[in-house]
Amino acid sequence: MVNLNQSNTPKSEKDYWRTPEKLVIDALGLLNTWQFSVDVCAKNAETSIGLATAYIDENIDALSPSVEWNEDYIVKNGYYHCRHLPMFCNPPFSKKWEFFQRAIEQSKSSGHEILMVMPYTPATRAWHENVINQDCIIYVPDGRYQFLLPNGERAPNSCSFETCLILIVPFKCGNVIVNYQRG
Repeated sequence: MVNLNQSNTPKSEKDYWRTPEKLVIDALGLLNTWQFSVDVCAKNAETSIGLATAYIDENIDALSPSVEWNEDYIVKNGYYHCRHLPMFCNPPFSKKWEFFQRAIEQSKSSGHEILMVMPYTPATRAWHENVINQDCIIYVPDGRYQFLLPNGERAPNSCSFETCLILIVPFKCGNVIVNYQRG
């Protein structure tokens, strides 16, 4: 069988696709907020989303059990850091489920909401093992976002899979699915 969803991205760049501004603006609108507190998976200051008051760069192992996604491990973007705002995480593709599980732990221990950018693959085993039975709100867009290349330029093609936003919450709600229109 032919895989029609084959990626053309070189392996060295797969983890460095950047979040499009339209996705960030939609996410802020869905959460009815003006900013995020921490961008958990920024490569560096240049790649951090502009609407987060702080970021964790790749020099810090955000997956380490000893690292809490709080004041001790963040780099402030020059804004007043608002700890009560939700965190944002567009994880490296190769470690998406590890970051998802770590976000669940962080949300439970800190009481923070954490918005994850994830492939929308509800028919897969990985989805069932990770997302089902978790307390999260799954925002499903009406189409695909066009992610940016690692250098910040627009990619000629969009990603080969559907994307969703998963808000991990520190309270009981099960899986809630919300369909939304982009823009």
